[in-house]
Amino acid sequence: MFVFISHLDVPEEDRETLEWHFRNRSRLVDSFPGFLYLQLLEPASGGTTLTFLTAWESREDFRKYMKSDEHAVSHSREPAEIMARTEVRHEAYEVLMDSRD
Repeated sequence: MFVFISHLDVPEEDRETLEWHFRNRSRLVDSFPGFLYLQLLEPASGGTTLTFLTAWESREDFRKYMKSDEHAVSHSREPAEIMARTEVRHEAYEVLMDSRD
């Protein structure tokens, strides 16, 4: 399994709108081969950083999605003005153990 995480430091005034955008996403990734699930996380301690996690059967499946038309369409729907004000950093992980196995 492969996990890709995006941490989004969202300006407070944009957070509600960006959350709405993610909740009302295109869902094109849902049927993409190798896609398992995604989660939108907020820190329990508060703050404005949202974390967006996607899980994939493999790193190769994720790479194929990143080059796909589905990815291009999904990301073209992002609110550009909010994303321009949002600092984003990414992390990628190979899953070594999963208790669901």
